[in-house]
Amino acid sequence: MPTTMNISLPDNLATFIEQEVATGGYASQSEVVRDALRLLHREKASEQEKLEMLRRAVTVGIEDWRNGRVDDRPIDEILDEIDGEEA
Repeated sequence: MPTTMNISLPDNLATFIEQEVATGGYASQSEVVRDALRLLHREKASEQEKLEMLRRAVTVGIEDWRNGRVDDRPIDEILDEIDGEEA
């Protein structure tokens, strides 16, 4: 069963919600808010996934460094080599 909540919104957000309903994009104010919250939820999940990927990449990099798998060339040389491989 859905939970009912009362929330306070700044005028600009309340106007936006009203416009979305008035233009037929949504049947109710609740639909607008639910859709916005779903989008926020997906965005937060995506951010968390990216953070986890970054943590894994850093862990791999640290392990490579600890095991002596490093390249001490200047980054420009490494990037030039990569660009040459892609061409």
